[in-house]
Amino acid sequence: MKVLDKKRILLIIAKLIQDLDLAKLYNKNSMGFKVIVQKLGYLVQKVGGIDFDLKFEWLSRGPYSRSLQNYYHVILHYISNYPNDFFLNEAENLALNRVKNFLNIIRVTLGKLDIEVIEAVASLIMLCTDVYPTPENPIDELLKRKRLSKEIALKIFEIVKMYGVCT
Repeated sequence: MKVLDKKRILLIIAKLIQDLDLAKLYNKNSMGFKVIVQKLGYLVQKVGGIDFDLKFEWLSRGPYSRSLQNYYHVILHYISNYPNDFFLNEAENLALNRVKNFLNIIRVTLGKLDIEVIEAVASLIMLCTDVYPTPENPIDELLKRKRLSKEIALKIFEIVKMYGVCT
């Protein structure tokens, strides 16, 4: 995995928020917006397979990167004024499309893609791959940590497995 410029992820996150029509789910300075930014940043690295060298830790709402917290205002600016002269390189475009496709499958399967779903998806992936010790049953662990039905957790897990992120 090649490490890329951290600031490029800000444009990718803004593009994901636009393309997935997630902007309507939050107030500009709300916790919801921050959650979406954090989880999309995590998913770009884990599902998209592109390394921006962002370090994530587990907090109450799942994966969190201190590096991203300093850039919420930049991402908001990009959502409103996405630079017309910005082009994704091949790796970034592949990562963006992989995450979009992944989240669109989640949306179709669950009938929605909101902050709680995105948080649950990123949290399950983190439980499978980045929490030590790795839980014996990541679904049960997710259900302990999040208010979520087991049915939804199992559907998310099947898609995550299909993408090869959790086994």
